[in-house]
Amino acid sequence: MTDVADALEARRAGALAVLAAPSQGTASAAAGPDVADHRGVVHAPAVVDGEVRLATTLTGVGTFVETLTLEHPDGTPLDVDPDDPAVAGALAVLALATSVSYLKATLPAVVEVPAGTGPAGRRMLAALLTEGLAELAHEAGLGDLTGRIAVVGGADGGGDDVGGASGGAAAAGEVAPGTLVTVGGGKDSAVVLAAAAAREPDALAVAVNPRAPMERTAAWAGVGLVRVRRRLDPALLDANARGAINGHVPITAIVTSAAVLAAAALGRGTVLVANEGSADAPTRIVAGRPVNHQYSKTSAFAALHAAALAEAGAGVRVVSPIRPLGELAVARAAAALPGLTAAVTSCNAAFSLSAPAAAWCGTCAKCRFVQLALAPFAPRERLVADLGFDALADAAQVEGFRALLDPTTRPFECVGTVEESRLALELLADDPSWRDAAAVAALAAPAADDAERANRAARLAAALTPDPAVALPTPFDAWAAALAAGDVTGRGEA
Repeated sequence: MTDVADALEARRAGALAVLAAPSQGTASAAAGPDVADHRGVVHAPAVVDGEVRLATTLTGVGTFVETLTLEHPDGTPLDVDPDDPAVAGALAVLALATSVSYLKATLPAVVEVPAGTGPAGRRMLAALLTEGLAELAHEAGLGDLTGRIAVVGGADGGGDDVGGASGGAAAAGEVAPGTLVTVGGGKDSAVVLAAAAAREPDALAVAVNPRAPMERTAAWAGVGLVRVRRRLDPALLDANARGAINGHVPITAIVTSAAVLAAAALGRGTVLVANEGSADAPTRIVAGRPVNHQYSKTSAFAALHAAALAEAGAGVRVVSPIRPLGELAVARAAAALPGLTAAVTSCNAAFSLSAPAAAWCGTCAKCRFVQLALAPFAPRERLVADLGFDALADAAQVEGFRALLDPTTRPFECVGTVEESRLALELLADDPSWRDAAAVAALAAPAADDAERANRAARLAAALTPDPAVALPTPFDAWAAALAAGDVTGRGEA
């Protein structure tokens, strides 16, 4: 533990030393670094001439300011009124979520939050800085961040009711009408968007820094797309290049919070997200502790986020209709929708900050898992044509598929559980159209007898059954049941 603690302190000191020099970006310069006194400061959000400004200070380094603007589907500006209590609450939570992008640069031991932040907001930010950055810490050799970052300041004293009476309509029975669906360009959000479009004629999609897959998905569903333009402070990219601590951030927390702001600005009461139950499974267990690439998609974080929104008075609820479902159930629903697999792209190459690709790369862990999850439910010829690649047939990718089957090598990506990957391969081994694919032939065998076939059938049935322990508000409980049956639209078209 001492070695790990020393590693974190050394990395903090090293990052401060290299970042003390004047930045090439827009962060304002500050006095030289003092490791003992160094802290992060999250500032209250501001709206200037329609532009949202979110500032985070790293003492001894400078103040970073990122901006957001919102657009209606027709491209006209979407007004963000900070005097609207729901908008103000959404802004407060968004400021906390986005600060993680900057706080990670030095991982300060103390982070101060704005005066109005209550205990739920502090708990949410603390979780994002520890569980949400666990992968970054693991990759950097910094160990467990739990207890290493204190979130201080905000509202005095405070129980969970601090700020909760300031405006919103998030309580049961008080939710404003209207739905906004987050779209990330992949199959999961496309399924939720299709479900919403079939049931709510005025449903809208929302995307942060929309790329071609997000635009295609909204167009495929016939739904208008609200656009959030997020601009990172260029000084952050300069800091990364100069040696700041860098790595994976809990981006879903930021995207969801931005969507809540858009919903509040539109006067809508519900944001739908596509966070499946499989996201709750840690990517790996490292030194006895869970490290989850998808932490901000988990039900644990969803509860913290909901509490922070309610406390701030945001008046918007966030619901994931696929929370009771696993990856294979969602994949079956996706495969059943005409044109979906041709419209979406989940590959990270399509969302690169520097040079986004036009399509799937076909060779990364995410591409491999998406094809693997869809393959048991889609004709091979159609699926390969839609995706534009056949990773399962590529002998050079067998070891990449093998990594999906081992809990110690499961990739730090948005991929399914080891059991989901193993079951999908076994189902393909029983399918004459897939069993000759290189990865299938190498990693799974056809069922040897009736008992093994029955076992696989039972496991598939369990994988497609909603988790009864997950409670969703009406009507989304019925949506989940229909999706689990393969009926995305709710019209009995499974």
